[in-house]
Amino acid sequence: MRRLIFACIFLSIIGYSCGRQGDNRSSADIEERDSVDVELITGSRLSMNSVWDYYPESERAVSLRLQSEDINAFNDEGRYSLFAIDDSVRMPTDNEFDIIYSKINDEAPGYEQNVILRSKMPFKPCRYMVMRIGSGDDTLVTEFRVVSGKEVNTLLKSKISDYFSSKNSVKNDTVACNVYSFGVTAGDSIEVDMAHDSPKMRELFYDNVLNYSALKFTGAIEPEIYTGQVITDTLGVSMNTLESVYPDTVSEVQFVLHNNSGKSLCFGTPYAVARLVDGKWTKLYHSGIWNMPLFIIDSGGESEIMTAKLYRPINDISSGEYLIYKKVYFEGEREKSWTISARFSIK
Repeated sequence: MRRLIFACIFLSIIGYSCGRQGDNRSSADIEERDSVDVELITGSRLSMNSVWDYYPESERAVSLRLQSEDINAFNDEGRYSLFAIDDSVRMPTDNEFDIIYSKINDEAPGYEQNVILRSKMPFKPCRYMVMRIGSGDDTLVTEFRVVSGKEVNTLLKSKISDYFSSKNSVKNDTVACNVYSFGVTAGDSIEVDMAHDSPKMRELFYDNVLNYSALKFTGAIEPEIYTGQVITDTLGVSMNTLESVYPDTVSEVQFVLHNNSGKSLCFGTPYAVARLVDGKWTKLYHSGIWNMPLFIIDSGGESEIMTAKLYRPINDISSGEYLIYKKVYFEGEREKSWTISARFSIK
């Protein structure tokens, strides 16, 4: 096989447990959060915490979550005070704020209500404590931290990088398999690129990596459907997996691209895997950004063995029929590219 570099897009991709190489677009085990949720009460039926551990300094609203097993506990709106914390010294702030209450939601086994404190002036970067005093002098407190633009680029990015560094040797970590890149964008937001973007995947990121109000996520919400032809052998080019049937514990599949055409065959690193669901080839989520080298298989019966990863933590790898497919073309005929496939089963 001859290898030619057609185009090399050098992208930083986070290195972790699903077998990808190191990434540095930027890429925490994560330390204990800076926020602390505490109840300083006797007999209160409510608990309170900050929805977010971190906010950018551009934020003017703080979100709190009240929870109780008794819906009547929400009848007491309480009084809210905000304190800045500096070297463990608590100081009242000058922030005046409007209080916005959401409707009370039934979140079994109890109830939940969000309270937004909308400040009339900016927050300075530091730790804060919110104190809620009920009508019976029951007191609840929770903490959060406002970070500067510099801290977004240092503290918060480090937390994310440290998480993925700690997962390099851990197999089947769902967050590590799903997130392939991240970076700070305008307005102190952090954009997180996912193979699969869903409420569940976001919650896993918040709970395990970073709970920051200015996170933005990208990724496929629903799997793509492959509608192209399933061609395994044509024009002297064929593709097959090393085995036709794999056990339901398989995490990667080797496949072989054969060139018996008499022409040089070109192909790149990208491939896709799909599972037959209700008569449709449903593409598996694939974590990562492809680099784009061009490979060539010489004519005369040459072959190339490759490996397709199934990314089990973010895909439903169950018994059924599967398809690996990728683009190929003859040298000098790129405009006539086609998709070659290999089928296999999991039982």
